[in-house]
Amino acid sequence: MATQYTAGLSAGQVLTAATMNSIGAAWESYTPTWTASTTNPTIGNGFIEGRYCQIQTLVIVSAYVIPGSTTNYGSGNYRVSLPIDAKGTNAPIGFAGLLDASASYVGYTGFATRVSATTAEFRIGNGSGIWSPSVPIPLAQSDQMRFTLIYEAV
Repeated sequence: MATQYTAGLSAGQVLTAATMNSIGAAWESYTPTWTASTTNPTIGNGFIEGRYCQIQTLVIVSAYVIPGSTTNYGSGNYRVSLPIDAKGTNAPIGFAGLLDASASYVGYTGFATRVSATTAEFRIGNGSGIWSPSVPIPLAQSDQMRFTLIYEAV
C-alpha cells in the first residue's frame, strides 16, 4: 500500500513549503491485471507496468500495456485491475490513450470508468464503444495502451 500522509496540522498552524514537501506519498509499483469480459488476454512477451500513490483517500495511477509478439488478445471488453479499491459508481475516473505503432503512433483517446471497486475499463472518447481487441483499432505488437486514473479510495 502506498505511503499515506498522516501527520495532520492543528488548527491555526501554518502550512509551509517544508511541510508540503513531506506530504508527498511515495510512488509504489504495481502490475495491473489485464482482463476482458469474455476471454482474458495474456501478455506473453509484452509489457504491463504501473505505479500509484495514495494521499489520504485520493489515489493516482499511471500505467501501460504494450503487447508483444506472443501476446494473446483475448475477447470482449478490456479491463484492468486497480491497485486500491475505488469508491463510487460507474463514473469516469481517468484518461486513456491508445497509440497505434503501425501508424507512427497515431493516438486514440478515451476515458476510464470504474466497472467495480477493483476494475476499470476504457471507453472511446466519442462514446462509440469500449476498448477490445478490435476497438478502436485491431491491436497489434508494440501498440501502447496508456492510462492515468485519479479516484477516491474506499
